[in-house]
Amino acid sequence: MLPNTKATAKGFTLIELITVIIVLGVVSVGISGFIRTGVEIYTDTSERDQLLGDSRFLMERLTRELRMAIPNSVRVKANNSGTIQCVEFIPSEWVSFYTSLSVIPDTSASATIVEFANNPVGFELKPGDYAIVYPTNNDENNNDAYHLANGKRKAISSCADNGADIDCGTADDPEGTAKLTVSGAFKDYSPASRLYIARKTVSYCANSNRSVYRNEGNITEDQLVYSSGVLMAENINNDFANTDEVPFRVYDATLTRNSLVHILLAFERNEEIINFSNQVHIPNVP
Repeated sequence: MLPNTKATAKGFTLIELITVIIVLGVVSVGISGFIRTGVEIYTDTSERDQLLGDSRFLMERLTRELRMAIPNSVRVKANNSGTIQCVEFIPSEWVSFYTSLSVIPDTSASATIVEFANNPVGFELKPGDYAIVYPTNNDENNNDAYHLANGKRKAISSCADNGADIDCGTADDPEGTAKLTVSGAFKDYSPASRLYIARKTVSYCANSNRSVYRNEGNITEDQLVYSSGVLMAENINNDFANTDEVPFRVYDATLTRNSLVHILLAFERNEEIINFSNQVHIPNVP
């Protein structure tokens, strides 16, 4: 005869099931909150790093180019509405020393300089290049580097040497010099006998649309203000209506230092603001 066994109940009671659901819900909320916080931290950090990287690229590029500017060629201008401000300068394509120079009232128009053939940076003269000697006046309306009438900037028409091929592009002059033929006699000598060769202007323009653009152009007396160009940075947050927050300022040279360019740029994204204030020393002198 088989023993009499009673069936035992197996499974969860309703109370146990509700308890488990509540516990799992609490744990899920905690885990999701932890994950959300981690994702937000990662996103904020990534955006901050990207903003910092973009701003550093602009500042380093502009600083590097400004240090190559011909002395007293840096100038600043804003448009009439005050929504765009540009800093413009003439980069030095090459700098040399002259051994002879035609200066008013000379009727000749030439400059004998240390030859530049086979230079390590590969510089070559191009049509439209200018020779600039002793640009000291940086007045906004009468800048030596821009105003031809001041007699400090002359167009280069040809270059020759006393080598076998009379080509200043080859380093075969017995005295190591080259002769530039220019558009007229210069107004002054340089105390250091320096001669700069110029080709173009470079402009960086910041606008109230939160962007910075770069442009290259011809050397003209009137400074141009650009509203577009090669995009260099976005998310600019300067208050153009506040004179203390304009992006660019130029400080003239003094007896104790060279000229300075002050760059003030504020970058903003998702209420995260990074301020850059940098003074660029212009090492070149007339």
